[in-house]
Amino acid sequence: METLQKFGHKTGDGNEHLRLGAIKVFVDGGFTGPAAYTIEPYKNQGNYHGKLTRTPEEFYSIFKDAHRLGWQLGLHTIGDGAIKLAADTLARVIDENPRPDHRHYLNHFSMTPPEETYKKMAAHGIWIAQQPNFTYTLEGRYRDNLDDRRLQINNPVATPMKYGIFVGLSSDILPIGPLVGLYAATTRKGMSGAVYGIDEAITMPQAIAGYTRNGAFFTREETIKGSIEVGKLADMIVLSQDLLTIEPGKIMDTQVDLTVLGGRIVYRR
Repeated sequence: METLQKFGHKTGDGNEHLRLGAIKVFVDGGFTGPAAYTIEPYKNQGNYHGKLTRTPEEFYSIFKDAHRLGWQLGLHTIGDGAIKLAADTLARVIDENPRPDHRHYLNHFSMTPPEETYKKMAAHGIWIAQQPNFTYTLEGRYRDNLDDRRLQINNPVATPMKYGIFVGLSSDILPIGPLVGLYAATTRKGMSGAVYGIDEAITMPQAIAGYTRNGAFFTREETIKGSIEVGKLADMIVLSQDLLTIEPGKIMDTQVDLTVLGGRIVYRR
């Protein structure tokens, strides 16, 4: 708390090239361990539920202080148990100290939480930063650790949107480019070609908006970034194929022909 106060800045300070984002707090681990914190035990692992990185009381204290000082929180939550705990704790903090347009969000959101968690997130304006490419690249990890029901509803996108939760899409590190994510978000296919929970698929226009326009809201840059409009920064790419008309199987064959940053061509294939 004292360090944040002395720092004297908060989320949003900076410019279009370098800007302070959210405070990231790791609530649980991931599936590479596995260490994501789950409501039900892992498949074939006895009573193992993964791990929380701190106690619920410590999370409450951290969230309360950051929220009071005007920071945005971006919480690493992968397991459904971590998602529920983080949403409950954030909702408590927001109820105790209402702050309009806080834009707190849960990052990764790799498992589907209970319905009451969705409703609580919608009511308190808690957003989701989702990585649909995980369905593709982490397929094997999910198969090893989750039973079929939880496997089918990994990395939900359509369901939180139906509850009115704002969802932005990103890539994390697996891989950096968004094309695998666009493919997985619209087809729900893993690397093997298997389809997981087709009801969680979204349309290509929704997926593109998730990676562009919606992402700009998370960094409070929606007035200058995220869509191609008069008055916004001329940041855009030209692709080798029209993602709105090609067959889904060709999405990942798409290449970037041109990159424009601030109106300047910075890459040409």
